[in-house]
Amino acid sequence: MGFYEPGWDDLRAPASAINPPGGVSDPTRDTVTPGLLFSAGSDEIVHIIMQMPHSWLEGSEIRPHVHWAPTNTNTGSVVWQLEYQVVGIGDAIGSWSTLSVTDPADGTDGKHQLASFSGISMTGHTLSTILLCRLSRLGTDGADTYNDDARLLEFDIHYQIDGLGSIQEFIKNGP
Repeated sequence: MGFYEPGWDDLRAPASAINPPGGVSDPTRDTVTPGLLFSAGSDEIVHIIMQMPHSWLEGSEIRPHVHWAPTNTNTGSVVWQLEYQVVGIGDAIGSWSTLSVTDPADGTDGKHQLASFSGISMTGHTLSTILLCRLSRLGTDGADTYNDDARLLEFDIHYQIDGLGSIQEFIKNGP
């Protein structure tokens, strides 16, 4: 092929860049190890807004996931929930779609873990589409059995790329 081979990249939202506004349901900022601490026994939430980059293969599925770590040697599972809206230029902000994933801790304190949600269809969407996201730990869900803080390290989305960017500022291909 030519100069550039199609592949994958990350659209990233490191926990250190998420600034909870101080609401009742906010996780605690970890002052020792970078990250946000989501408590057991409560539902805590952060809001994240991401814009699809110009290198994205327009219309291709995206794959969100959470990088997290247990804060002790306990075992049990953490339930992560992602509520999202896909909003293209000219679209109205509408209703939320919801995905969840349950990820077990194996008893290793501080182990970097990856919990993957199912893919999100982006059919019909183009450059500058934004994702409105609400990421939470469902500590009150009966399936969430890890009885201590879960440290969020990063939320990110894998997406396919088909070039270094776009030819025009707001249009992927063209003269």
